Amino acid sequence: MGFNFSLFGILGLIVYAGCIFHAIKTGRINYWLFILIFLPGLGSLAYLLLEVLPELRHSTAARRAASGLGEALDPNRRLRESAANLEIVDTAENRRQLAEERMKRGQWAEAETLYRAALVGPLADDPALLIGLAKALAGGGDHQGAFDAIEQLYRADPKYESREARLIRARALEGLGRTQEAADAYRALIGYTLGPEAQVRYGLMLKKLGDRPRAKEAFAEAVRTYGRRRGRLDPADRDWIAEAERNL
Repeated sequence: MGFNFSLFGILGLIVYAGCIFHAIKTGRINYWLFILIFLPGLGSLAYLLLEVLPELRHSTAARRAASGLGEALDPNRRLRESAANLEIVDTAENRRQLAEERMKRGQWAEAETLYRAALVGPLADDPALLIGLAKALAGGGDHQGAFDAIEQLYRADPKYESREARLIRARALEGLGRTQEAADAYRALIGYTLGPEAQVRYGLMLKKLGDRPRAKEAFAEAVRTYGRRRGRLDPADRDWIAEAERNL
C-alpha cells in the first residue's frame, strides 16, 4: 500500500511539474501559475482539462494520428468521409477526389458518373477532369469513350501537353483495334514518357502488325535502357521489362 501511495505521489508531482512547465512555456503564467501553486491537485486537474487536452485535440499531429488509426481500423472510412464532404460542399474538386477513391477500388462506373457531373459550365473542358474521365472509361473497358475524352481535351486546348493523356489515347487506339495508329502513338511517346511502358507497348504493336525484326529491336532497346537499373524501377515498370524479355 505504501508503495502504491508513493507511486501515485510521484506521478502527481510529475504531472504538477509538467503543468507548471507548460504554463510557463506557453505564456499561461498569469492566473494559472497562482492556481497551480496554491491548489496543486485541483489546479493540475483543471489545467489538464481546460488547457492541455483541448490543445492536443486540435493539434495537427493528433489529428493525423487519429485519422491513421481510424483508417487502419476501417479501410473504407476515407471513402465515406469523402462522400460526406461531397454532400456538404458540392464542388468539382470534391467530386474529383471522390472519383479517384472510386477508381482505386475499381468502381469505374461510379467514378465516371462523378467526373461527368463535375464537367459542367466553366469546367466542361477542364484537363484534369477530362483525363480522370478518360481513365475511368478506359478502366471500365470503354475505349471509344476514353479516346473521345482525350480528343475533347486537345480540341479545347491544342497546345496542352500531358504524358498521361497521350498514353491514355494510345491505349484507347490499341483497345479499338487501330493497331497502326496505336504503334505510331506509342513510338511518339518513347523518350517522352518515363519508364519502359511505351517502348514495350510499341514492340507489341509491331509484333501484332507482323514486323517481328523491329519488334525485337524495340524489346531489346527497352531491356538495354532500363534492365540494368531494374532494382530502382517501380513494380509496374519491372513488369514491362519482364514482358520485353519474354518477347525477345
